[in-house]
Amino acid sequence: MDSFCRDIVTCLEDNRAGGSTQGGVEFPLRLLHSGDNEVSEVTGGNLNDIIRIVSRTDPLTSVILKHAGLYTKIFGPDHPLSPTRNTFEYKALRKFHQICPGSVPEPYFCNEHERLFLMEDLFDYEDMEKGMISGQVERDVFREIAGFLLRVHRATHRKTMSSESFTELVDDFRNDGMLGLGEQYFFTKPFLKEDPSNKHSEAVDHLIPAIYEDRRVLDRAEGLRQKYLSQKDCLLHGDLHMCAVMVNGPSAKIIDPEFVTVGPAAFDLGVLIANYFFSYYAHLFYPLEDSHEFHKTLMDAITETMETYIGGMASILDENEVGELVEDTIGFIGCELIRRIIGVGYTTELENRPLAEIACLKFGLQLMTSGSERPRTLRELVSYLGKKDKPNIR
Repeated sequence: MDSFCRDIVTCLEDNRAGGSTQGGVEFPLRLLHSGDNEVSEVTGGNLNDIIRIVSRTDPLTSVILKHAGLYTKIFGPDHPLSPTRNTFEYKALRKFHQICPGSVPEPYFCNEHERLFLMEDLFDYEDMEKGMISGQVERDVFREIAGFLLRVHRATHRKTMSSESFTELVDDFRNDGMLGLGEQYFFTKPFLKEDPSNKHSEAVDHLIPAIYEDRRVLDRAEGLRQKYLSQKDCLLHGDLHMCAVMVNGPSAKIIDPEFVTVGPAAFDLGVLIANYFFSYYAHLFYPLEDSHEFHKTLMDAITETMETYIGGMASILDENEVGELVEDTIGFIGCELIRRIIGVGYTTELENRPLAEIACLKFGLQLMTSGSERPRTLRELVSYLGKKDKPNIR
């Protein structure tokens, strides 16, 4: 057994000897004690180092180790970030697994001092973005994601928990480092014209003034930023894009909740729906031969997700609260559409698809500037989103 695996075994054995309640210790211990393991880095991810440990004698036996450095992979050492993000991610996975068993990779063990945690290896899953690009995502996947979001939000909502329990939840997930990062890259930097982190393709050059010269867009972004920072509704995943979902046929598992926090419910829903729209417009303008109807599948998924989620939340919210949830969702959809096209985190689904890129940005601007005509009921929202077709892209 190499020194890396021996060090992990020491952490696990110390954890077990200390009487920890982290029940997943035994499985990785059995794997690592076998001594004949292969260690490799998993590519991808912008924040943390991801390591796969596989038994050479039984390749189906493996675990994933995530390690948080003192800065993120994407920004480098000039932008330090607290490694406690790993602890929050582990805690989020445990909470999600408790509320919705099987919806996330099973979390096994966390060592905050060593800035690492171990979890189930989803070796037979692939990230959902690949399936969205190829038009090969089963309808049940969308249903599982909607069900996950609804169950987690309802179970952790301020309206369904005692005030003491909800206060404890807020304190447990006071993820200030990642909240600050999200505030900067979701709501602030993309809407500052001269920010050096922003970049965009030539295809959307003509739309850029509509972002920075329209007070309605900037004021709406600021209002959403304030909600993101201050409104405490329920436990959020915090960055539910297509690379945060792993799929295998009809099964979906949610990963990478580094941005977990207690915040506005509409944020998670808005980010998710916006990322469906990236793929919707990509397939609408650039249909693939073997999946030329996939944009219709996506619009059905958008409609069904909204109906499932908002219909389910309506049983714990009053009419005004539902209206606010719908209105905020519209805003967060628009904000996510804009910031991924002009800021950090560009979506690969739009690469070399300029017409789709233009359509997404125009739609985002429309959502950020619509006034009294913004929908405020589930029926109005579904009707509003369901009318999307090829827009005028000039």
